[in-house]
Amino acid sequence: MGQHDQNKRKLHKKNEEKIEKSGYDDNQPKRRAPIWGPFLSRLNVMMIAIFVLFAVLILRLGYLQLVQGDMFSDLVNATETTIVEESVPRGLIIDANGVVMVDNEPLQAISYTRGQQVSGEDMVATANALAGYIAVSIEDVSERDLQDYFVAANTDLINDRLTEEELAASDDEIYSIQLSKVTDEDISGLNNQQKEAAVIFSKMNAASALSTVFIKNEEVTTEETAVVAEHAQELPGVNVTMDWQRTYPLDSLLRSLLGGVTSTEEGIPSDLQSYYLAKGYALNDRVGTSYLELEYEDLLRGSKTTYETEVSQDGDILRTEQTYEGEMGNTIQLSIDSEYQAELEQYATQYLEAATDEANNQIYIVASDPQTGEVYALVGKRKTDDGEIIDDALGTINSSFISGSVVKGATIATGYATGLLEVGSDNVKTDEPLYFSGTPVKGSWWFTSNNDSAPRELTDKQALALSSNIYMIKIAMALGGINYYEPNMDLAGLDTDAIYQQIRSHFAEFGLGVSTGIDLENESTGINGGKTDQPGNALDLAFGQFDTYTPIQLNQYISTMANGGTRYAMHVLDKVLAPAEDTTEGAVVYEYEPTVLNHVSLTDEELQEVREGIWSVVNTSEGLGYSIFSGFPIEVAGKSGTATIDDVYENSTWAGWAPYDDPEIAVSIVIPNTKAGVATSAQAIAPAVLGLYYNIDEYQQALED
Repeated sequence: MGQHDQNKRKLHKKNEEKIEKSGYDDNQPKRRAPIWGPFLSRLNVMMIAIFVLFAVLILRLGYLQLVQGDMFSDLVNATETTIVEESVPRGLIIDANGVVMVDNEPLQAISYTRGQQVSGEDMVATANALAGYIAVSIEDVSERDLQDYFVAANTDLINDRLTEEELAASDDEIYSIQLSKVTDEDISGLNNQQKEAAVIFSKMNAASALSTVFIKNEEVTTEETAVVAEHAQELPGVNVTMDWQRTYPLDSLLRSLLGGVTSTEEGIPSDLQSYYLAKGYALNDRVGTSYLELEYEDLLRGSKTTYETEVSQDGDILRTEQTYEGEMGNTIQLSIDSEYQAELEQYATQYLEAATDEANNQIYIVASDPQTGEVYALVGKRKTDDGEIIDDALGTINSSFISGSVVKGATIATGYATGLLEVGSDNVKTDEPLYFSGTPVKGSWWFTSNNDSAPRELTDKQALALSSNIYMIKIAMALGGINYYEPNMDLAGLDTDAIYQQIRSHFAEFGLGVSTGIDLENESTGINGGKTDQPGNALDLAFGQFDTYTPIQLNQYISTMANGGTRYAMHVLDKVLAPAEDTTEGAVVYEYEPTVLNHVSLTDEELQEVREGIWSVVNTSEGLGYSIFSGFPIEVAGKSGTATIDDVYENSTWAGWAPYDDPEIAVSIVIPNTKAGVATSAQAIAPAVLGLYYNIDEYQQALED
């Protein structure tokens, strides 16, 4: 091969390499590349990307529709299930023998359950419709109720009256502004049916979401329930249901002690909302407000009926189904014997009707089981200024009085507890008028300035039988460090603090001056007269002329004396029974067990000495109660008292028990403001109080006559 051919071959090969690298052939005519080439290339890439995205989107939509379509359809149509509660009747209150004292009367009612997203306009429409079917009282409709109704019924009209600045106010402020735009003419222009609708609207508006309120629960007629049921479709949330109200089959018997219950309008007390809401109450639930209804609220309230309520996404109630029937509250059985209570109330009423002095206008009687503290009767009657005799049973626990000599048994017990008196000794002290420097003369009830009361030697039992003041004063003097007496002696050295401390401490062991533990609120512990600068006051304390005590404290005192020295808490609750058609046959949920508060600090022998002294008041010829109980068929022990109030009036008291050896009943009686020779004493009526308990014919007949 020649050089020329080799050069040609090299050139050709070089050209092929150039074409391979650049894409241009030097042997071909050269053309200029188009300027839109790069743009078309990018456009192609973009089109491909868009196609891919659309493909992904189509696939995703297809997946959502075909695979998950049912799920999303369910979400669109989803509902919420909520539990709604409805109150049930409260438990009954029955007496010791199963007699119903507090019951429930069933009532037809119209209720409203508010949906979750119900507007004011919606409720106004329902209220307007309902007002055409039922009658409600407009007597107590408030101006605010009418304003609320007018704003909800005429929102556009009211908003037209607002300035742009007012319309821009916060949600909290704008409603107050809207209310201020309601004129007197707007209100006066409402007819009676619209006012009824306003009353209905106010009750609906008070309900929170998915809570139920009563629109009308008194005097609902059969026609009203029928027409409301017939038009249920146009009355969303409105139902025909049942309600109840407390009734008192025994009328006013112990009415104040049984206590009260709020209405649905009152609901739970505002000052206790946090407490009750935390316990699952609704704002419009009825609760006990006083005494037994309040004391045993947890037992009486019952278990609410529950409903499963299905609510749509729009807040409409679609379905309501009862899931728990609920159960009325437990039955509370009291220790009170309503028949005995009624007889004593009648007797007390007759006493006040016969009273001729207007100041003699109260009487209190307490009867109990001294072995357990169970209260059989709490009787209080009071005559008002216009002559009406009203129940004041609560006065037995929250009114206190200077009680006089009835407490002398506790003073003798104090003497034994402090070693001033001894078993086996005659414990003789001289009863004589006591003249102290700077202090009025002290004497027993038989003292008169005319005969100057000759001294008498008395044992402790005689001192109780004759009700000696001086014997008690000399015990107090010994407690204060003075063991002798000289006429006109100075009491400056008397340790009155020791007297107050010792007497009040030992009196408290019997229940005087302290809480009796009774299961009722607002019990008074009496009035402690304090420690005065007058030594005579410390001496007066020893025979019941300084501190004051309640009738139930006197009862606990004599019960402790009767049973051998054990102070039991007083109580009116006996049992708690599960609800049952027969009120006495419910299962026993709880049974009260006697509660021991303390034992007195005396030996059995020392306390027996005191008990025999109280027995001697009634059962020995020198005893001041001997003639009163002469011929009474049951052996009684008891002590009377007379406490001077002023120059004219005194309090008359008595406390005792029967039978003496095996006590079944303890009684205390307080008659304030009696006048000697005019009013019958507490001791004089004690046989009747005991006779009615034992069904002794002569006392039953006297009561009937």
